[in-house]
Amino acid sequence: MKETAGIYVHIPFCLRKCEYCDFHSIVVNDRSEFLAVVDSYLCAVQREAQYYASWMEEYRFETLFLGGGTPTAVPAEKLAEVVVYLRELFQLPVGAEITCEANPKTITAESLNELRDVGVNRISLGAQAFQDSLLDVLGRTHSAADVSTSVQALHAAGFTDFNLDLMFGLPGQTMADWQATLERAVDLAPTHLSCYSLIVEEGTPFYDLFSRDLLDLPGEDTEADMYALARDVLQRAGYRHYEVSNFALPGNECAHNLLYWKNQPYLGLGSSASGRVGTMRYTNAADVPGYIAAWQHNQPNIAHVEALDKDKEMDETLICGLRLLDGVSEAEFRERFGCSLWEVYPDQIKNLEERGLVQYRAGRLSVTTQGLFLGNVVYREFLRSSERRI
Repeated sequence: MKETAGIYVHIPFCLRKCEYCDFHSIVVNDRSEFLAVVDSYLCAVQREAQYYASWMEEYRFETLFLGGGTPTAVPAEKLAEVVVYLRELFQLPVGAEITCEANPKTITAESLNELRDVGVNRISLGAQAFQDSLLDVLGRTHSAADVSTSVQALHAAGFTDFNLDLMFGLPGQTMADWQATLERAVDLAPTHLSCYSLIVEEGTPFYDLFSRDLLDLPGEDTEADMYALARDVLQRAGYRHYEVSNFALPGNECAHNLLYWKNQPYLGLGSSASGRVGTMRYTNAADVPGYIAAWQHNQPNIAHVEALDKDKEMDETLICGLRLLDGVSEAEFRERFGCSLWEVYPDQIKNLEERGLVQYRAGRLSVTTQGLFLGNVVYREFLRSSERRI
């Protein structure tokens, strides 16, 4: 039986760079130059896909995720061409989950219709907050009202499955702000919500402010309270908390992201994209001109490649799996690796159980509620090589 896999495509174009973002993206202000770069880039993506297709016949591709950057900064008809190409090349089944990330400022009912017509059936909308003052601080190009308008456009185009990205722990954000954001998000009735705490990354404008003690961040205790509030509000509204940062109405969990959390294979296409195929993990160079130039000569532009041995695969399967509230199945782990969780990690499991951070019930190892708030403490226990500890 073929192994299930997914496809991730990185679209590294944005209207502007957000203050907190360290994802690989570029801003091209001249419209004619932008369209020329987009054409060359998407052509390179198709060449990269063709390069991998010939030796990936052992996989059954079931998901496609267009991420960024802001994919919807690209004209919808150009994105549609890529979707059609990849669907045909990798023989995605009818009804396969095809997600496109979007900025509320870059979608209309018309552009959404084009995407829907080629099989895109899930939109992930970067709302982040419902206070214009916070959106300004983040450097977002949209307003709170734009989010509501975008959701109306989704409905008009026939999309019934969509995610809202929200952020907490923002500079100047209060508990009242966060509660209002959660309640407004619930009112818009998404099928899925992602709630991420702000991480101040090196190389971003926020990091510069943080290093000079000029970033007014909530404290760790307040951030923990915000996370607890999200769990309370969203679960009471009928959303299932199924992964550390993700909530879904039953049956609307993100199939593509589940591949990551279950440590299953996925193909990464585009500048800076990562993939995991067979026993190899690779990351493309974060260099749009270099990526385009390399694929004009049908050559990969890979910055890093790593062979995955059995120990690494076991560690990563457990660490990723413990992000899921359902945890890791002992039976599935044994079937995949030929050994028990208890044979490989007896001391780690016992230690974390005694500290109240994990539990083993009905054949599954999972984090407790306390463990959810101390995820990094849990995960580092299962990195068995000291040089790989976090």
